Amino acid sequence: MTRLFLDTETFCALGGPADLGTYRYAENAEILLVTYALDDDPVSCWDVTKSIEEQAEAEAECLDIPLTGFMPKDLSDALEDESVLVVAHHSTFDRNVLRLGNLRIDVPIERWRCTMIQALVHALPASLDGLGRTLGLPQEQQKIKEGRKLIQRFCKPAPKNHNADRYDRHTHPDEWQRFIRYAMQDVEAMREIHRRLPTWNWGEDTIAEWHLDQQINDRGFAVDRELVDAGVRAAVVERRRIAERFAQLTDGLAPTQRDKVRRFLNDTYGLGLEQTAKHVMAPIAADDSQPAEVREIAALMLAANKTSTAKYKTIRDALSSDGRFRGGLQFAGASRTRRWAGRTFQPQNLPSRGIPKPHVIEQYIEALKADCHDLLFDDLMLLGAAALRGVVIAPPGKKLVVSDLSNIEGRMLAWVAGEKWKIKAFRDYDAGTGHDLYVLAYANAFRIRPEDVTKDQRQIGKTMELGLGYGGGVGAFVTFAQAFGIDLDAMAERGRSTIPQDVLDEAANAWDWAYLNDRTQDLERDTWMVCDSFKRLWRRAHPETVNLWNGLDSAARKALKAPGRTFRAGPYLRVGVREHAGHRYLLIKLPSGRYLVYFDPMISEHNGLTYMGMGNEEGGTAKVWCRVNTYSGKICENLCQGLARDVLAANMPAIEDAGYDLILSVHDENLTEAPNDPTYSEADLSRHMATVPEWADGLPLASAGFEATRYRKG
Repeated sequence: MTRLFLDTETFCALGGPADLGTYRYAENAEILLVTYALDDDPVSCWDVTKSIEEQAEAEAECLDIPLTGFMPKDLSDALEDESVLVVAHHSTFDRNVLRLGNLRIDVPIERWRCTMIQALVHALPASLDGLGRTLGLPQEQQKIKEGRKLIQRFCKPAPKNHNADRYDRHTHPDEWQRFIRYAMQDVEAMREIHRRLPTWNWGEDTIAEWHLDQQINDRGFAVDRELVDAGVRAAVVERRRIAERFAQLTDGLAPTQRDKVRRFLNDTYGLGLEQTAKHVMAPIAADDSQPAEVREIAALMLAANKTSTAKYKTIRDALSSDGRFRGGLQFAGASRTRRWAGRTFQPQNLPSRGIPKPHVIEQYIEALKADCHDLLFDDLMLLGAAALRGVVIAPPGKKLVVSDLSNIEGRMLAWVAGEKWKIKAFRDYDAGTGHDLYVLAYANAFRIRPEDVTKDQRQIGKTMELGLGYGGGVGAFVTFAQAFGIDLDAMAERGRSTIPQDVLDEAANAWDWAYLNDRTQDLERDTWMVCDSFKRLWRRAHPETVNLWNGLDSAARKALKAPGRTFRAGPYLRVGVREHAGHRYLLIKLPSGRYLVYFDPMISEHNGLTYMGMGNEEGGTAKVWCRVNTYSGKICENLCQGLARDVLAANMPAIEDAGYDLILSVHDENLTEAPNDPTYSEADLSRHMATVPEWADGLPLASAGFEATRYRKG
């Protein structure tokens, strides 16, 4: 099929898309340039600003010519031709500025293709310049260095101290010509990237999923504007109060002055802190042995650094003209797993642990709207963050119907590993004839009757299930135990006598290694040994899962030594290394037909598995494109999350066909708008979501949710 490679450059007086979100930006955008090329033809540029002037001259002569009437004919014909595919990089932006901006050109979603999405589904960088560097584009086909400067010049308002409101081709004619060349360069780069991108995860099924994602983003969701406005006001007041109180306690410091605060705490209270990160300050805030002032300083730092409440302003600034929020989802935004990520509003990052009960949040929302929340509630930052879900509401005449796949990762791990006893346990639990899986996790590890598992032991079972399924050891166990409020020392004291002696002996040997290598997690010997023993008992109860980890490691190493050959891992997975456009990729074919993709895989000098991806370079905190270490457990986590995503996506078309309008997908949960009548129900939506795809025969699925007029945690 003929392809129209297209890019737009735009101006908006209100701000950039990062501040306004793509949809509100597009509504207020003026397209300056459209650069394009048909297949391998030379790149052309339509200077829309010139046509605007021509249109004004025509109107002065009483000629009614729409702006699009000045469009070059080859571009106009291609946009109107239904057989032509339109290819853009970050096409969500270009598609929406074309249809919502000053041109009002609506090219159907089904005709669009996106090189950014094609890159993301193969775990490659999202940005055009980053993608060009990764795929080895020649220097002349990468973005010219002054590109950002030119965008700053022409795509944003002029600085306030300058005479003009904005700069254009008349104020800076030479730079404008360079701006045009820069824009044309983008099309050249995009076309070459299109040639070099792999297509393993870019078949018609994936493209159809992405088109549905675009429809969901276009639909957006209704917003409680009164709550949003109240949340903005409250966040400003509360941050001011925190800053004032913090200054009183710290001799005038601000919570953002981390190094100075650390030195103040060390000098004044002798704490000996090396940093003031959340994981350091949270235990201090809850430690009754610390002075009250220290606990309050720690609590205020935690509250001041909550980013959740800032989302009220983010939502308000990004609302479309009809009051709905759009563009909250990024297709394949999570590398390798291809799961949806959040954008602008970031619905994937809403608080979920340690938040109050729904009725308390509802009371807080009503008090917040009445500006009396500070009289009735104490922890305003916590409640403000917890209430964020509530901005999503049902429009008049409709209701929200929400459902969440139950423990989908645990079920997927059992199924893909072939852990038959556990698959049966999930089925029995769903049928009402079996025990809770956290109870079974403890019972199977310690070989006791499920009926004898105590509440505290179930909590340990939950920690084992969530922390140990992907090859985690003591560190993973400790992380989850702390999240669930488990006192590890008390747990160790109670649990040691229940552990078989041979397991304790193995843990004792492991302690010696951990101590010598500084891997004790700052735990006492007995506590560390009990945590390590729980890990060993869980693995003994899950032999097929352990075999899957080992199989993935072995298959990956064999594939790296024998490119082109395929190796098995577990009952369903195939692993191989393929070369495409001069680059190597480690591919793991999933039962869904999709692939886990690892770019430029290698075995490191320390015999570890590595690949190129987004990660933290040594000593850095920002995510950058660099060499990333991985291991079989992490790969197992990637594939389970990727398969869980494929289950979610597989049932979305049927959900839409049944009359439920999808408005968000948050982790393993679907949010829909539906008519407010009994025909549409949580049970019916859950039935659709728990439909087992053909490729997942035998996978135990279950889903549950709720109906409401306001979104909440289920």
